[in-house]
Amino acid sequence: MDRREIRTGVVGLGYFGSFHARQHAASQKGRLVAVADFDADRAAAVAAAHGVEAVTDHRDLIGRVDAVSVAVPTSLHHRVASDLIDAGIHVLIEKPIADTPEAARDLIARAEAKGVVLQVGHIERFSPVFSVLAEEAGRPRALELTRIGPWKGRAIDVDVVLDLMIHDIDLALTLAGAEVVDVAAMGAAVRAPTNDFAHALLRFANGVTAHLNASRVADRQERTIRAVDGARVVTADLAARTVTVAEGESRREIAVPASDNLALEIASFLDAVANGRPAVVDGAAGLAALVVAERIMGAIAGLPAAAPNNGGST
Repeated sequence: MDRREIRTGVVGLGYFGSFHARQHAASQKGRLVAVADFDADRAAAVAAAHGVEAVTDHRDLIGRVDAVSVAVPTSLHHRVASDLIDAGIHVLIEKPIADTPEAARDLIARAEAKGVVLQVGHIERFSPVFSVLAEEAGRPRALELTRIGPWKGRAIDVDVVLDLMIHDIDLALTLAGAEVVDVAAMGAAVRAPTNDFAHALLRFANGVTAHLNASRVADRQERTIRAVDGARVVTADLAARTVTVAEGESRREIAVPASDNLALEIASFLDAVANGRPAVVDGAAGLAALVVAERIMGAIAGLPAAAPNNGGST
């Protein structure tokens, strides 16, 4: 497919969906032609800002677009994405891929059957800061991932594990490069009906351990990753855009140039569409992160541990 002919759309124009619309409108790799939201006024406002068509039903995009970003609430991911995939439309779906592993597996199967790209919005994979950390860290023995911030009152339809920690689950899986064999976790609800903070300890088949800390009721903003291998410690501050490498008395700090990670994510998606290749963060990666997230939430709830399954068929 000629990238100049890729007609794009966005479904769901809330907080993050509006950013998707802006990036699609600015992209040189596709042409934004329509946006969709059940709120007609919101759809009209975003459409007017970018000079495109507004619709209130995602199915009205069928026949008008070749690729879409889906940024609706998680509970609607499967219904919306399955309609679009079945119509042969390439889909970039915000994380988590779906609200259950079963729904995620169904989306993956539908995309494979239709031969379309299914990409999951694990945006930190496109962060140059994470790329530098991964290169410097190699295969660490221990990981510490922290993603905390003050209460914003959004995305409370899902647990903090699916809202925030899911990012770091994906990054931990990427850095560890092995299957999760054991999960311990704790968390609690504070202001939302579901957990607002969570701590998880993951043990991987290759002996790597990862401690994950997520909160949406913290007194500060922090997004950091620490990778440890003996005396060598590599620390990334995703917000400050720095990577620090410490080993013994030696300390080296790497400043990473500014970037727009959402623009990079969308560009990668449209490149996959144009070149007919799999997404960098495909449905299998989204499913693997979701399966681990389910195990963490189960551990918090005190449910019996499930057998390890990072995304394969049951």
